[in-house]
Amino acid sequence: MSGILVKYVLTAARRDKLFLSLLAIMIVGSFVSLFLSSSAVVEKEQFSVVYLAGSLRLLGLLGLVLFVVFFIRRSFDARDVEYLLTRPVTRNSFVLSHAAAFSILSAFVSISLCAGLGFIAYNIGNPQGVIYWSTGVICEYLLIVNVALFFSMVLSSPVAACLSTLGFYILGRLMGQLLFVAKNPSDGIPGYQILTTIFQAISALFPRLDLMTQTSWLLYGVDGIKDYIFILVQTALFLALVLIATLVDLRRRQF
Repeated sequence: MSGILVKYVLTAARRDKLFLSLLAIMIVGSFVSLFLSSSAVVEKEQFSVVYLAGSLRLLGLLGLVLFVVFFIRRSFDARDVEYLLTRPVTRNSFVLSHAAAFSILSAFVSISLCAGLGFIAYNIGNPQGVIYWSTGVICEYLLIVNVALFFSMVLSSPVAACLSTLGFYILGRLMGQLLFVAKNPSDGIPGYQILTTIFQAISALFPRLDLMTQTSWLLYGVDGIKDYIFILVQTALFLALVLIATLVDLRRRQF
């Protein structure tokens, strides 16, 4: 891994005003969330925490995905990748350096987001649940930015890479509902058994993102530590799998 490459990516994020853009859009999202929560008849404070947590998490994720995808595709289009690989930088070092830089960015954004939310929700919700939820956001961001790195390396179109990353994220968030439907079959729908088999096969390839950041943690805490350990192990396994796939793709690529 090259420290110079890591610093280069972080400098590019600062030059592209990633942090200022995320800060601005999160402020707007916060005001919108607080406005929507004001329509609640009861438990307005709890609703404000829920709306705020969901909107900030999604906005931060979208900003990171867009930056990762367009940065990598811009590097390919400007032939920066080819130039770097002619220097004393191996392909493995190239991938790992970018993955480390994007992971640092995601950790910084998620920690900043969670610190702001924790300041608001600490006295309203469950303090321990806020900490667990914040750790889940960090794991989710780490995984998704590296998935975005993979798709931006594999797909030549930045739009296709963004949509693929968001599709991966949405499927991961919906996996719990899909598995619930698959385990409760309905005989009235033709071809339902085939769909059930397909969903069960897909579930083996996608992480359970719906378990990572449960909004109920913010208000009621975590019921058991087993599910939380599963989240950490799942993040490590899928993160390693995505990095290996990215390394294999770049090593097989001909420039």
